[in-house]
Amino acid sequence: MPQIPARVRDAACLLPVLGLVLFMPPLVTLFAAAHADLSGVPLIVVYVFGTWLGLIVAAALLSRRLG
Repeated sequence: MPQIPARVRDAACLLPVLGLVLFMPPLVTLFAAAHADLSGVPLIVVYVFGTWLGLIVAAALLSRRLG
């Protein structure tokens, strides 16, 4: 079994914490308060789904590195 670099393991451990911080209500409500739209879609929806997609992509990349 190959040795996994410590940075990759640390990143894999911190990714759920990052997701928790990004979805905390004080941060999400910043985007809800802004009454802006992006192509007709409210900014809060773009933020939530964009963040969710970013976390999924980061998890997929980390899982490849973890083997």
